[in-house]
Amino acid sequence: MVKDYMLRKRSQHGKRWLVITVIFGIFTSCATSVPRASLEPEKGPTVTASIPTAKAPEEKNPTEKAPVDKTEQILTSMQTLMQRGDFSKALELFNGLPIDLIATADMQRMKATILAAGGNLPEARTTLQNLLSTDGEKEETLFLLAHVEGLAGNIKEQKQILEKIVSINPKNTQALTTLGDVAYAAKTYKLAEAYYKKVLSIDPNHSEALIGKGKVDRYNKNPKSAEEAFNKVISMNPDWALPLQERARLYRENNFLREALADLDKAKELAPRDYWIALDRGNVLLDLGKKEEALKEYERAISIDGDYFLAYVYSAGIKDELEDYKGAEQAYKRLSELNPDYYFAFEALGVLYMRDKRWAQAKDAFIEAYKRSPNHSTYALLAAIAWYRSGKAQNVKGFLEKVIPLVEPNSLDWYMLRLYYDFSGDTDIATRIGNEKKLDVKARMLYYLAQYYDLKGNINLANKYFMLVRDMNRRNMIEWRLNQWEIEARGLPNLSS
Repeated sequence: MVKDYMLRKRSQHGKRWLVITVIFGIFTSCATSVPRASLEPEKGPTVTASIPTAKAPEEKNPTEKAPVDKTEQILTSMQTLMQRGDFSKALELFNGLPIDLIATADMQRMKATILAAGGNLPEARTTLQNLLSTDGEKEETLFLLAHVEGLAGNIKEQKQILEKIVSINPKNTQALTTLGDVAYAAKTYKLAEAYYKKVLSIDPNHSEALIGKGKVDRYNKNPKSAEEAFNKVISMNPDWALPLQERARLYRENNFLREALADLDKAKELAPRDYWIALDRGNVLLDLGKKEEALKEYERAISIDGDYFLAYVYSAGIKDELEDYKGAEQAYKRLSELNPDYYFAFEALGVLYMRDKRWAQAKDAFIEAYKRSPNHSTYALLAAIAWYRSGKAQNVKGFLEKVIPLVEPNSLDWYMLRLYYDFSGDTDIATRIGNEKKLDVKARMLYYLAQYYDLKGNINLANKYFMLVRDMNRRNMIEWRLNQWEIEARGLPNLSS
């Protein structure tokens, strides 16, 4: 079940993670000096780059015992609100700062970043464009605008702005690195590598470019070079989780699972609220066969961000495999809400509904799966079975009339769908199934023939074919589970355990 339902699709996380993380650096820079690497996003699901930080007002002599400045209090409160994800309140506090301070270029950039963090990309863009018109085309403003365009998915505009920055300053390593990230995200790896190498020729210790180069090396199956790049970043930034996470991915791909887990353990300590570290750690634990521990990590990822779908894919599959069917159903439901295009969630729900003989719900789930993947006639057949059993037989033909023309004529699936449409012709299809050489196809069709006979009331023949499916032991198909549950419900000998 884990392989069937969980490992078929992987997606990048939404952009919200990136913008929440980068904002911390901006506020932190207003109060203290932090190494640049520690301000970088630690997610990697979208094109990432450093955002120019607002300059802090000149600090007073730390030895003087002066009252805490009100502006500093506001900035500290804003940081706390941002950490909580309360962007609108942070913006309210920002608007309460002195007007002359708000009007400065640095604070306008801060405002734009708050707006972007809160998802108000149009106003963030307008703020920056207005700043460019009055303050000149400064690199930091252009870079932040490029970042906003990237968040908005305007990659062409993002690239144009970054290239403009490089035309102004050919040694702007931030812009060059981000161009490398854009190229990497577009899977133009040679171009990405060229950008990263250009940065490293300017600054051999540029952490983000080293990580980018390491990722390209990993893609190019050059693990030694990738490891060297990640090692260098880790040695320079021992308290930064991202390079540890990237090295762990390298180790996992090369089957050094213990080493990968050690890196992720450290990364988890450094960034306990990082969704992707939790997800990666769950994946490694799953590879090690530690399902229960992996499940805890996926559940931890969900606790960090319950509105992103990927951790539900894994948690649902493990719960299903561990026979926590109620928990699996809840996870699959949430998954189907968060990512309706992920048709495996509807498939899984349909299977669980059939297990409990909730026929109407099973029918609906399989139809949803079929709508999203009409090349899977399996979903149409399972929907027809559940539909017949729900007592709505009169509606099945209308559904199958739309399905049959889309299936390859004279294939076994076509004949089986015709059997369920005509409710006759079983002798012919039984012969065709007997001649089928592909064992998976043969086992699938025997299951549907068994269901057909059961619907017709021929229990003995149905049981015979359910047993034949069992004897074929084709466990990689969803019909196998359904068949096992049928055998169990009927009290038939079960030799599979």
